[in-house]
Amino acid sequence: MSTPEQYPWTLHFVWKLLHNDANTLGLIANNPFPGKPPRYIRAQLYRYEFAPPGSQGGLWWKRTWLGAWLSPLSADDRELRRLLEGYGWD
Repeated sequence: MSTPEQYPWTLHFVWKLLHNDANTLGLIANNPFPGKPPRYIRAQLYRYEFAPPGSQGGLWWKRTWLGAWLSPLSADDRELRRLLEGYGWD
């Protein structure tokens, strides 16, 4: 994946998760924040490859951490709010 700037919908998705938006949470199988919305959300980038056949523990995947894809964002992040307003999203 490229940078979050090339996928602006992810910022809107994060904003909605930070506000426990019911419609957005309906897009995922289970609400990971059942009690209250998270204070911060970040995204990490990994490269996934098939694990070699016969791997210990019956692993199917091998993953390598590539770095932070989206730094931690909160509902009171002014830059996030400014970006969303630029797209006409709330």
